[in-house]
Amino acid sequence: MIDLHTSATANGYKASIMLEECGLEYRVVSYDLIERQNLDPAYLALNPVGRIPTIVDPDSGDGRRAVVYGTQAILQYLAEKTGRFMPADPAERAAVYMWLGVVASDVAPAYSGQFVFSMLAPERMPWAVEFYDRLVERMLLVLENRLGQCPYLAGREYTIADIIAYPVTATSVRRYPGTLDAYPSLAAWADRVGARPGVQRGMRVPA
Repeated sequence: MIDLHTSATANGYKASIMLEECGLEYRVVSYDLIERQNLDPAYLALNPVGRIPTIVDPDSGDGRRAVVYGTQAILQYLAEKTGRFMPADPAERAAVYMWLGVVASDVAPAYSGQFVFSMLAPERMPWAVEFYDRLVERMLLVLENRLGQCPYLAGREYTIADIIAYPVTATSVRRYPGTLDAYPSLAAWADRVGARPGVQRGMRVPA
């Protein structure tokens, strides 16, 4: 059985959604980030970066144990392990890789910066708040334009590109209600993905 080391964050939800969607059995090991449990030596021995999530698979397919950390790596590993949520066509696979990168490198950091400077910073810095608000708007427009062309980020199929993107969008909407009002294609995609039973179960982990 796979061990999922996680917490109730957008990154944690990405891994739990993928495990649920793939129908894999897993055990949850939950961490309190406020108490900095992710920096305990036992966890750092698995993941020296100390970020959430990490999975430990006792059988990677050849009998060897696999420790995988980083949401993008986890999603790709599980897609390869199960043969799911990754198209066979090379061009379509390239689109998946591209949108994985866009979300991980551009969309998620924009949301994170907005959250940090608007909600966590001890002193309000208007220039930083404005910078990240504008960056989020730009990233939302990128997603809106893409999803106005096709039902899912990589094209016709639901893939790990959607799994990496959905929790980021969903958690932001919780913090900032009405975020998607001006982006109908993105909102429709979020409703479509959020209606999937595996996504709903994954968004409740850890309970």
